Amino acid sequence: MSTHDVEETGMTERQAVMDFPGAEALQTAGRVAPPSAEVLARALSAVEGAVREDLARASRQEADGKARTNAVVTPLRKRRRLLSVVALAAVAAGVTVTGVSMGGGARQGTQAQSASAFLNDVAEVAATQPAGSGTYWKVRADAMEAYISRSMEARYITPGKAVRTGHFPGWRLGSRTYDWNGLDALTTDPAQLLRLIESTTKASADEDEDAGTLGFVQASTLLADAPASPRLRAGVFKALAELKGVTVVGTVKDSVGRTGTELAYRGGVGTTKVIIAPKTGTLLELIEPWRSEKDQRTATYLSVGLTDTTG
Repeated sequence: MSTHDVEETGMTERQAVMDFPGAEALQTAGRVAPPSAEVLARALSAVEGAVREDLARASRQEADGKARTNAVVTPLRKRRRLLSVVALAAVAAGVTVTGVSMGGGARQGTQAQSASAFLNDVAEVAATQPAGSGTYWKVRADAMEAYISRSMEARYITPGKAVRTGHFPGWRLGSRTYDWNGLDALTTDPAQLLRLIESTTKASADEDEDAGTLGFVQASTLLADAPASPRLRAGVFKALAELKGVTVVGTVKDSVGRTGTELAYRGGVGTTKVIIAPKTGTLLELIEPWRSEKDQRTATYLSVGLTDTTG
């Protein structure tokens, strides 16, 4: 928008951009019920017609030598009819828009993303993360470091550099426990992984939690501290996207101040929460009820990955 347009209308740039029929409805419509196929088709047809007309007008202006080289397509005032049609179509299609960026694109509203959508998005991120290489799987959680070899021998280093060794039992999912090699051979198909998660029973582990909570905790623990391949991690995230009872809480900070998205699973014994870094697919923290809602255990995962040394 030029200085001349501002002076002529007496409006700010944003006010001028949003000065078209339907703008108010677009901003206040919020999330509405999905339109019928007929309504959506009419809306899309109207938008396409307006775009064709706008482009034709711009073409005629260029042919007459009247187009300005620094114009985006047409002057702002001449774009208002197109924006009006787009606004009406957006409201009909159930789109939430809270403002328009001055670069020409719309900002989506801050309505909470569903757990399924979030987990599927994180699955795509996890699938692209590097697998890494190393002899040991290192987990630094809270104040302890653990180094696990492929033979499942573990070396634990606790505060004061006290060291103890032992056999690591493996990672549970459903009715089975998997060692490192078993994870490499485990299916990455989300549907099969979901069946494994849902097959968890209270007899699967010596816990006081209900079966549903156990399944969610086992899958979360595998994502948090197991040497799962990027494909397996992506598969588990997609499986959790289909698990009933998972909800998005929102953006939070974990116990050490890192920002992530919190998910919650409401089970028979209480609510289990996990905090995930959406940009990396890393599970930062797991908070689970232990015997009751008031008796919780928190595991904060500071770093995990492959290494060739044991500290």
